[in-house]
Amino acid sequence: MAFPLYSVAQEHDHSAHAGHDEAAAAEVAPLTEAEIESSRALFSQYSCGACHVLGDAGGNGHIGPALDGNAALSVEYVTQIISNGQGAMPSFGGMVSEEEIETLSRYIVEKKAD
Repeated sequence: MAFPLYSVAQEHDHSAHAGHDEAAAAEVAPLTEAEIESSRALFSQYSCGACHVLGDAGGNGHIGPALDGNAALSVEYVTQIISNGQGAMPSFGGMVSEEEIETLSRYIVEKKAD
């Protein structure tokens, strides 16, 4: 899965949304082991790691932006990119259920190394 998060992440004004993102993060329960495993499987199945670095999932690609250490990532933002695509990143909306996209987004944000 290619996530061209670098272009929008650099342009996005996070200061206006910082309080909202923190509040949203506080409301999201940690992922269960089953959700983590299914998200790792999706990340692998759609070859996300071929383009993106995400250590927890074994991703080491350098085509798209690194997900590890990317402070600009929020669940809402990642969900939008996976669902709709952007730039070279294809849309996975319709290929993957909305629930799977939401869980995968939570996984990426929760597991990215800070």
